[in-house]
Amino acid sequence: MLEKFTVIDLVRTRSDAVVTITGNAVKFNNQTAVELHHPSHIQFLILQKEKQFAIRVCKPDAPNAAKFCKGEGQKGQIRITAPSVVDLLRKMGGWGEDESWNIPGIYFAEDNGLMFDLKTAYKPAARGGWAARRQKEAAAAAALEAQDTED
Repeated sequence: MLEKFTVIDLVRTRSDAVVTITGNAVKFNNQTAVELHHPSHIQFLILQKEKQFAIRVCKPDAPNAAKFCKGEGQKGQIRITAPSVVDLLRKMGGWGEDESWNIPGIYFAEDNGLMFDLKTAYKPAARGGWAARRQKEAAAAAALEAQDTED
């Protein structure tokens, strides 16, 4: 009966981790720290041809180690100012300097890291304040303009 089934890959899992590329910083949501078990340092890895990058837990003395988390008490998002990383990701994604992008992650338990595929990136939605208001006004203006061209 079970001959036609395949074993589910437990090493690669769906993740709630999301990275945001904005300004000259890389921002990770709090879930990223939880999935990596609140590491103090990470390394950035890149696979340019596939338009993917990854982070993995490392020791503080590892080459190009970046400070990441303050421990289990870490609240909110984690912001790493890394212009060289941001510039490389923007170039790979074909994104402008003033654009922000969210990229969902895939957790790899075996490697204690997360992979982010730039092909899955999406623009963050404004949640409130002036950005949301500006977005609503732009949508309303576009709808009004479309209505005027129909008439």
